[in-house]
This record gives sequence, structure tokens and C-alpha cells, in this order.
Amino acid sequence: MARPVQFHLISVPTPFPVGPVNVYLAEGNPLTLIDTGPKDAVSLAGLEAGLKAHGYRVEDLRRIVLTHHHVDHIGLTAALVARSGAEVLTHPYNLPWLADYPGERERQRPFFQQIWDEGGVPPEIVQAMDATSAGIARWLDPFPNAKPINEGNCIAFENRDWRLEIFHTPGHAGGLICLWDAVSRTLVANDHFIRDISSNPVLEPPPLMNGPRPKRLVEYLHHMQRMAALGPEIALPGHGDPIDDVAGLVRQRLAFHKRRAQKILEALSARPLTLWELTRPIFPRLSRGMDFFLALSEILGHLDLLEDDGRARPVRKGAVIRWARVEAR
Repeated sequence: MARPVQFHLISVPTPFPVGPVNVYLAEGNPLTLIDTGPKDAVSLAGLEAGLKAHGYRVEDLRRIVLTHHHVDHIGLTAALVARSGAEVLTHPYNLPWLADYPGERERQRPFFQQIWDEGGVPPEIVQAMDATSAGIARWLDPFPNAKPINEGNCIAFENRDWRLEIFHTPGHAGGLICLWDAVSRTLVANDHFIRDISSNPVLEPPPLMNGPRPKRLVEYLHHMQRMAALGPEIALPGHGDPIDDVAGLVRQRLAFHKRRAQKILEALSARPLTLWELTRPIFPRLSRGMDFFLALSEILGHLDLLEDDGRARPVRKGAVIRWARVEAR
């Protein structure tokens, strides 16, 4: 009879408002760590303590799987590999961020500036977001030697009954992957599913800066339903407690985003509005650069939903885009 992969949750403290990040030790041969935590002394100490509680050291790691490119999940990669020699696997989308985070940020800057210009975002807000983005690189060291994995690949263990299937589930991040153990019906969901908060659909440019802008919220809702259709008995999130009712959580998330889209549509009843004119009233208490970025990402995601449903459309006048309500016929 096939045996499931044995997962151990290690809660790693972070210096970020989101609080601790969950990383997972997959106990088998090779010993595998899923995500790492950020480059931070307290985070590293927390990870080391978690490994020790299960009888291991950093030096025992033989493989590291990174679920997406956000620094709270990848920042310690270079330090851990330097001590363990572990191989690193992640989706191809994440490779440039892992190898050269500042360089990738600069490469994408014109894309974001165009979005902010079209959306009427004030210069001081753009400056606040830029300052936050520039500071993120301090939480990781570059690691250029990761190997790519993608949808349909499997993470194998020495016992052939042990394997984790890879699902590419963009939405919260373009390179986000979930790992599925069909034997125990366990989904390592990282930030794709979080029990107590809805994962932010983060605005990103298209791969290689070619093609249309990805509609991250549209993708997120699609892949949530796709992962729920697997029938997980439990989902292991990137933050917070495990989820034992994935189908129920997905229903809640779909209902939440439906209500938010309707609220935005009602705001468009009086006149067409820019992205900023929609974001500020819905998130009136924002004060930090990252919060502004996440709020703008979410509102643009809901506008994408409304556009796909034929209920709103972008109207360009000069350099600025306003969103107009489309009345039902």
C-alpha cells in the first residue's frame, strides 16, 4: 500500500505585518524543505529550532522547493544551500526573482509606471510604493542555481510510493505552485489558500514583458476551484492554521469577490472612474506603500472580473483610463 508523505509544519517568525510564515518539512529521502522564510536572523533561528524539534539540522536538507517568489517564502534559500548543498526547485517564473531581485524589479518598473499613470495614481503614492519595493531586496540573498519545475512534474522520494504532484496555480503570484499528495489527499497550498484572510491577487506584468497583462484575480478564482476539485482532506497554508474544509473556503472566497465586484460596479453608476478613484474610497485607511500596492492590485483584479463579465469596460482619454459601467440590455 502506498504511504503518504510525512509533513511537519514549522512556523518561522518574520519581521513583516503578516506574521509567521509556514514552511513544511517533507520527511523522506531526500529530506525536503518547502519554502524557507526571509533572510533574517530571528527567522533563521526559528527555522533551525523547528528542524531540531524533528531531529534535523539545516545541514541535513537535500532538497528545497520554493512555492513562489515572495521574500517571506524564499529569502533564506542561499544561506541554507551554502550550509547543506541542497538542490533548489521552483517554477520558471520565479527564477529571475531568485537570481537577481533588484534587477528584476528594475526590469518591471516601466510596466508598473504605465499602470499607475493610466490609473491616475498620485505621484506621492507611487513614490511610497517604490520605496517599499526597493527595500524588499534586503530580505534575501541572490541564488542563481535553482532548477525549474512546472505543472505535471512530480517531486519524487526514494520510496516510489512517495511523490508530490506539481500544479501551477497563478493568482497570488505568477509562479505559485501547489503540491498534491494524492495518497493522504493533502494539498500543500502555501499562499493559494489561507484560512482567515483572502490571498491578495498581486498585479504583475506578463512573462518576458510580452503579451497582455495577466488577470491575476481571474486566474486565482479559477485555480482555487481547480484545487478544490481535487477533493483535499486538508490544505496546508503559507500562513495560519491548516484548512479542513477546502470546498467551504472556496465558496466563501467566491462569495467575497462577488460582493466586492458588485460594490465596485455600484461605484461606477454615477460616472466612469480611474483605478485610484475606485481604490481610495474602498480602502480609506491605507498608509503604507505595500498596502497601497495590494489595494490597487485587488481593485484592478475586480475590474478585470467585471470586464470579463461584460459589466464594465476601460475607456481611455489621453494617458488616463477610466472604467465605465456597461448597462445590461
